[in-house]
Amino acid sequence: MSLKLLAQLGARPSTLLRRSVLSSSSRSYTLNTGSTTLPITTALTNVCTLGKFAKFDETVSLHVLVTLDPRKPNQNIRTKISLPHGTGSKTKILVMTDDQSMKDAALAQGAIVTEGSVAEAVKTIQDGDQSLLAGVDRLITSPNDMRTLASLGRILGPRGLMPNPKLGTVTSDIPTAVSNAMKGEVIVRVNKEGGIYTPIGKVSMGYTSLKANARSVLESISSNKPTDAKGVKSGAAFWKSASVSRTMGGWGCMVETGTVDPSSSKYFRGGVEGDKLESDEDVA
Repeated sequence: MSLKLLAQLGARPSTLLRRSVLSSSSRSYTLNTGSTTLPITTALTNVCTLGKFAKFDETVSLHVLVTLDPRKPNQNIRTKISLPHGTGSKTKILVMTDDQSMKDAALAQGAIVTEGSVAEAVKTIQDGDQSLLAGVDRLITSPNDMRTLASLGRILGPRGLMPNPKLGTVTSDIPTAVSNAMKGEVIVRVNKEGGIYTPIGKVSMGYTSLKANARSVLESISSNKPTDAKGVKSGAAFWKSASVSRTMGGWGCMVETGTVDPSSSKYFRGGVEGDKLESDEDVA
């Protein structure tokens, strides 16, 4: 990779594209920017221009660390949003209900349903067979069936699958919930460390779509953050750090927090922007 291209990416001349061998058939690539942080526009541009490092279409993820502690009262963010350009991935949805008409509608939309009753499925999972949950991205149920599912809290919770009325996963209108999830609806939530991890699309979607999806996520976080909870910082201090990464482990760019803060004048400003750099013919 040329120094000219690296300069366009905002990296120091000493920055190198490193390759570390993980196994004889698996490699990961990292843009080593050291302590350098880049504008969000440049970070997303990197995603679209730094070559293809995997044999599949990699997922692009946005990570932000905020000054929230969800273990404390009123310090949480848990909401759902529909990305304007979808996730680019097929969402695996499990529907658990005893309403046969809802099962049939969910099956017609491509969701997975339990063969027997919800109570039977719950017992199977409690007995140690969790194959029904393998690879599931979202679990949807009805208010009546939620009473039976509640006993699985310790199993579903750590997987991020516990249905929640606020997220639309406990609903009387299961077909609509399945349809929304299939169209690219994502759940935005804070983990116990104050981190929010959200997939925003695939590399192949290009800069414009990834930018729109990222803005949607960041603006959702900003509009849903608690403003009256004790200890929650406002303005720029709310955003501790941010980064953009691709599926292959090790690749990522640290992002200037001002460029991901919707209340900042730097929001999505500055840096290199677009699907193509001035010269990227030498990118592997």
